[in-house]
Amino acid sequence: MLVDDHKLIREGLKAHFRNDNRFEIVCEASNGEEAMEMLKNTSVDIVLMDINMDVMDGIECTTEIVKIYPQVKVLALTMLAENQHIKQMLKAGAVGYLLKNSSEEEIKQGIISVNSGLPFYSPEVLQTVMNSLAVPLAPKKKKSKFDISITLSEREKEVLVLVIKEFSNQEIADQLYISKRTVDAHKRNLLEKTGAKNVAGLVIYALNHNIIDGNDL
Repeated sequence: MLVDDHKLIREGLKAHFRNDNRFEIVCEASNGEEAMEMLKNTSVDIVLMDINMDVMDGIECTTEIVKIYPQVKVLALTMLAENQHIKQMLKAGAVGYLLKNSSEEEIKQGIISVNSGLPFYSPEVLQTVMNSLAVPLAPKKKKSKFDISITLSEREKEVLVLVIKEFSNQEIADQLYISKRTVDAHKRNLLEKTGAKNVAGLVIYALNHNIIDGNDL
């Protein structure tokens, strides 16, 4: 399903998929309210969702879709690249976030990835998230921001923050006065505990679990 208040955008997207039998556009809507009505009688796998729309915007619509139709995956497709919009869409339940300046191939890759259950983000979106998370380590005497469902050691928390700040293994080792081999072990443990597949996954995990204070985003 295509959900966008600009018909020209929807027509352009349909042109991308017209001769590619891997995809089928089942229906389209001009706002979230129309999309919710269509989902009552239409089965779709993926919703390409704009954010800024009248009547019901993409964030509200995504929240409703995830609640009522949990099997449907939402992939944001928007011009909005600000931290607040990225965070709001991910919290609403979007599995991926693409910008409208994405190439045809990138959009298709995003759909395939999200359909298989894997998150997908435009490079610019990941960079925005990583930049916003580049904050100093919190003093140990303060209450930890890492009160999440899994148990991380204090050292793992420190390593995670530095990973998010894009420190190399050697830089992390120097910062924490530990060996590079120990850093490798901590990173493996973080990936295993969080279920992330790579550094980008750790960034998104940290964002989704409010590991960094929301004011920093």
